[in-house]
Amino acid sequence: MKKHKIIYLFLICLFGGALQAQNPVKSSIDTTQIKIGDQFELTIKALLDKGTVVHFPENERMGAFEVISSEPVDTLIKAHQYELIKKYSLTQFDSGTYQLPPLPVLVNNKQYLTDAYSILVQNVKVDTLKQPMYEIKSISTSGAGISSNWYYLIAIAICVILGIALYYWIKKRQERNLSEDDLFKTPFEKASKKLDKLAAKKLWVRGETKTYYSDMTDIARVFIEETFNIPAKELTTFELLTIFNQTLNSKKIKIDKRVVQAFKNVFQTADLVKFAKSQPQEFEIINDTEKIQKVINEINTAYPISMETQSEQIRLRERRKKKRKKFRTLVPLTISAVLLVLTGIIYLINNTESGSFFKNLSFSSSKRLLNGDWIQSTYGNPGVVVETPKVLTRIIDPRVQQTLPPGVKSAVQFSSGQITDAVQVLLNIIHFDKESSYTKEEILAHSLKVITQNLQATKVESKTAVFENAKGIQGTKSTGTFVINNPISKKEVIIRFELALIQQGETAQEIGVFYEDTDTVGTQIAQKIFESIQYKTEEKE
Repeated sequence: MKKHKIIYLFLICLFGGALQAQNPVKSSIDTTQIKIGDQFELTIKALLDKGTVVHFPENERMGAFEVISSEPVDTLIKAHQYELIKKYSLTQFDSGTYQLPPLPVLVNNKQYLTDAYSILVQNVKVDTLKQPMYEIKSISTSGAGISSNWYYLIAIAICVILGIALYYWIKKRQERNLSEDDLFKTPFEKASKKLDKLAAKKLWVRGETKTYYSDMTDIARVFIEETFNIPAKELTTFELLTIFNQTLNSKKIKIDKRVVQAFKNVFQTADLVKFAKSQPQEFEIINDTEKIQKVINEINTAYPISMETQSEQIRLRERRKKKRKKFRTLVPLTISAVLLVLTGIIYLINNTESGSFFKNLSFSSSKRLLNGDWIQSTYGNPGVVVETPKVLTRIIDPRVQQTLPPGVKSAVQFSSGQITDAVQVLLNIIHFDKESSYTKEEILAHSLKVITQNLQATKVESKTAVFENAKGIQGTKSTGTFVINNPISKKEVIIRFELALIQQGETAQEIGVFYEDTDTVGTQIAQKIFESIQYKTEEKE
């Protein structure tokens, strides 16, 4: 009997281990208790074979908790398997006990669930006798203007890069279309390179000795013509040699007479090849080529090209070279300069004038915001849906949660833009205690006071009225103006504000839009934002 029990227990352990091995997904949390606004870490691990396709949860919320961050998947190699590790940072801004439900993980399209956890979120006790109280902060003007000015830095960089790219593009096009005269700096360089290229062809091997001598003497004639400015290509061999000797004497160019005689012999041999069908041996052809090159070297050494000795052909080539260089330099500089000046004008107009025609060219103009692609997002829980020109970014300040006034459990703030931008949008989500008795007018007045104090605003004027949009959302709206000192232009600017407050039970949502008083487009943006407000509806499964 005892033996059967042992076998039975062994089968249970074996079966239980097999069941556990079937689920490759494991999860854990680093704590079961947090304070309001604090974060805890959820870790999901999956031990799998190579090539297995895994999809971890990617949600903005997990049960009652908000996902603050989702780290990239980390991979560890264990034996012949891979362990994939995914970590999340979660938080909750209301006190109480909340359940983190099982989360689905897809492994090769098969669903596995993580474990469920119970998290205790504790309230923060505030000792108002020892700890100073802080108001809920509005957006600071520190560093204002950078959010739009970086566009101008990019524009300047593009202008410079465009000029450099245009310079090299023109240079490449010019070099591609150069004539033979423009390819070489001096007659000596031209003759030497062409002579080397001709010798490398070895035309005499193919029976083209006549062609070889004709091309070789033509190279020498062109060199003499460009160097001494005499019509060498049109003269007979006798005339050329006669004028060549006269030129050497008149210019007092000292060259070894044996080199000159060798030069004469090559030309005479060339005439025999071309007209008498003479056939020199290969070594004779190579020697004649070396003689021509030696004459060219001797002349280049004894008579270097200078401004005084340049032929007209060389002068024309130098003028063409300077003209090409001037063109490829001036064109990119002119275009870049025009674009830079245009960018500077736009910047000055954007920061010194309002309502002008050129204002629409500004990188940060409200008209560009109005006509651009808007973003519809849900904020808070219970959620409120708002459509804005730019997504609202959450502002996290622990002091706000730890120093809330009596009757307020938590406050979350979202924003986009700065007060000096074309339009600034602000969204506050406030959770009240059940016994809180604040009126909507008191909440709006308090928010306006915080904002104007933070901006050091003066001449504050406001009025309050009932608010209702086309979607049936009702609330209270405060509108008016105040004056601030713009930190960029150092001038006073009248800012118009529109603050709307709506409430769902113990949660209030406060949406504010700020823009210059003279900006009529800002009024259209504010109207579009307020008309887009609606409560999030739960989707039916």
